[in-house]
Amino acid sequence: MAKQKKLRENTNSNKTTDRKNINKAKPKKAGTVIAVILALVLIASSAAAVTYLINRGKRAMSDYSGSSVEATMPEEATVHKVEERDMPVLKADDKKSEGYLDGAVYIWKNKGYEVFKGSVKDAKEYASSISSYKRAFGKSCRVYDVVVPTSTEITLPERLSKTFSNNQRENINAVITNLSMDVTPVDVYNILGEHRNEYIYFNTDKYWTPLGAYYSYSELASKLKIKPADLKSMEQTTLEQSFLGSHISSTVSKETQNGNPKLLDNPDKITFFGLPETVSVRALPKGSEEETDMSYYNTYLEDGASPSDIYASKDCAYTVLSNSNIESGKIALVTDKFGYALAPLLTYNYREVHLIDIDNFERNIKTYITKNKITDIVYLNGIMSANTAAKTAKMDAMF
Repeated sequence: MAKQKKLRENTNSNKTTDRKNINKAKPKKAGTVIAVILALVLIASSAAAVTYLINRGKRAMSDYSGSSVEATMPEEATVHKVEERDMPVLKADDKKSEGYLDGAVYIWKNKGYEVFKGSVKDAKEYASSISSYKRAFGKSCRVYDVVVPTSTEITLPERLSKTFSNNQRENINAVITNLSMDVTPVDVYNILGEHRNEYIYFNTDKYWTPLGAYYSYSELASKLKIKPADLKSMEQTTLEQSFLGSHISSTVSKETQNGNPKLLDNPDKITFFGLPETVSVRALPKGSEEETDMSYYNTYLEDGASPSDIYASKDCAYTVLSNSNIESGKIALVTDKFGYALAPLLTYNYREVHLIDIDNFERNIKTYITKNKITDIVYLNGIMSANTAAKTAKMDAMF
């Protein structure tokens, strides 16, 4: 009996010890389980968050670029893209003929070409100004920017242009990529290059022909989301007079008092696009307070007139072309002399086209835009203007 009692005591003692050990072990095991569960939850949460961020990034990049995320660096989401296309072979280039500088004009095959010395720094400063204009206009206006290359870049062989003129493709790229994302760049370099074998720049002048303006208008139309007027459907008039542009006066010297003889032997002809019959024109002469009605084209000219003389309002602060056959749409073209050939084309798409000459407009442009309820604003400048601080200062002074 004593042995059995002792055995029961030992057994009870062992059970007690086992229960103590079990009780000691339970908290440790429970803690481990909880820790594992928490770890799994954290891992799952982190994975979900990462997946969400990746997918959100992919969607954002896809929305911006329209291409796969692998092909686009994240920082490009805040920079405008530039598409560079190869130009066709220049038919006039025989690969061996050379040109020469006559003052500030390069002469090649009886045509004059401007010397461009603009820099990337100049381009960035211009882009900064255009971006600031958009901020000043606010959300009620859409702002577009066009920089026009010179004939030196488009219709002169690169083997010659690179010997005396800076790279304009690089300069225009710098403008585009430095514009704020709320400004829409319109790159006309490629389309002008595609038509480089046509008469898109004058022989004796620094500006484009109406045909060159038309091709750029078609590119602008795609950004404005309008259908460009068909080239063949528009009335075209070729003037009998011969024209001599600014390259003539730029080459006057003691030896050539009338200008470069090669250019004098190759005057320009002008074919312009007629306005729709329902378009009326009024303009404000510089220094005047009253608008006046006028014809857009001045065709009563003598031989030797400048190509810009065909525009009757070329010395006005602004010109308004109104098409009574179109119900709505108002656009402002803030421009140097390049804009005069393009403005008539926009009358096929807008009820009112306001051509604002940066050399002659001496008013507050924001007030003008608001008063006339203009929603689309296009800054159109030749690359020489875009790289000239004095020209940019004139645009700045409009605010």
